[in-house]
Amino acid sequence: MSVAHTVLERDALRRSTAEQREFERREVAAHYEHDPDIFSLVLDSQLTYSTGIFLHPEEDLETAQTRKFAHVRELLRLKPGDKVFDAGCGWGSILLNLAQHTGAEVHGITLSAKQREVALKRARERGIADRVRIDVTHVGEVGLAPESVDAIVFSGSIVHMHDREGIHGWAARCLKPGGRLFISDCYFPAEARGSRESDATEYILGRALGYCRLTTLSDELALIEKSGLDLRFVEDLTSSYVHTVRHWINNIRRNRRRLEELAPGFAHLLQTYMTIGRHSFLKRTALEYMVLATKPVGDTDLADWSIAGLRR
Repeated sequence: MSVAHTVLERDALRRSTAEQREFERREVAAHYEHDPDIFSLVLDSQLTYSTGIFLHPEEDLETAQTRKFAHVRELLRLKPGDKVFDAGCGWGSILLNLAQHTGAEVHGITLSAKQREVALKRARERGIADRVRIDVTHVGEVGLAPESVDAIVFSGSIVHMHDREGIHGWAARCLKPGGRLFISDCYFPAEARGSRESDATEYILGRALGYCRLTTLSDELALIEKSGLDLRFVEDLTSSYVHTVRHWINNIRRNRRRLEELAPGFAHLLQTYMTIGRHSFLKRTALEYMVLATKPVGDTDLADWSIAGLRR
């Protein structure tokens, strides 16, 4: 694995595994434990805190996020009764969409009790609560049985997890043969484009979001392959993330007075980190990718994961 890219990563390397786990539990949760009404004024109607997929810059956020949900369903190829684990399900946007539209049984985790409360309430409202389980816990404490799930999802969440090698080894063990690993998250380019130790980087990855570790995509893919999974699909969504964050920033500006009433100063933090972050993605000093990998099935696996195959 490459050397640490940021001061935050080097600090994490000085902690034991248990200490880093508690650090992530405390620092990351602090961001998401804010009043859910705040995020409802910033994000889309499903509270999706990750990129949408834009075909045109002028599209609205709801259209882009709805397209992303459909794309995730297409990649995961779930059937009724399949088992899905969402490692960092947030307020349940992707988790509930999968349960509602595929008939899968879903199990999510979050570090935020408030996120869990919102997600379970939405599950009840949609009549799918019997197929939805959400726990408040760290991914390092999840006790899934070997080869017990059909899909594992990390959408805007693996970036908060330092022990990536351990995470990918765990995911590979828990997936059934043919199971799918899905990731949608942020990365550094292999070539450093500007300082990764700036105050702006620390502000976003530490002060605003608690703890984030941006690896390079090549490092992430190498760890996935090392775990024994086969890489099937990689998609660059950097431009879509730029458009997504633009909508979030505009929503903050539009709802600034109400946001200040709910949590004085938090709107400033959100707008500042999102503005700096959007500039980074616009310059491609940070990147957004979607990744799909599968667990091998016996000696022969001819499943078609090409773009043409997905469109059939």
